Amino acid sequence: MRSALAGAGDARCSAPPGGECVTGGTPARTGAPSPPPPAGDMSTAMNFGSKSFKPRPPDKGAFPLDHFGECSAFKERFMECLRDSGYESGACRQRAMAYLQCRMERQLMANEPLEKLGFKDLIDEKSEAKPEKL
Repeated sequence: MRSALAGAGDARCSAPPGGECVTGGTPARTGAPSPPPPAGDMSTAMNFGSKSFKPRPPDKGAFPLDHFGECSAFKERFMECLRDSGYESGACRQRAMAYLQCRMERQLMANEPLEKLGFKDLIDEKSEAKPEKL
């Protein structure tokens, strides 16, 4: 009785020594393991033809971190306000605006009109509160 493994020199097997021979629909090993599938086959198989992810820069661009803590007092006041208000950011918009102004003044972010950053209503309130000079 023959074994399930066909030898490389077997008449039914044309694989080189160490390769696989198929006998009866199932592969039979001839000794050495077969090499792993090429890298990338599994990841492309699981992708199902969807578009690949292409990272893009942030809308407002990159800005440096405040390494020297130039605006940390403004940040701390804003964070304190958030904690006190139960993390309701609408209650702390004045402090958020002051923090962003500090960052812009010290070139830690690009200068943007505060209206474009969502503070138009707060700026309008300030101008209405100031008495007009004649």
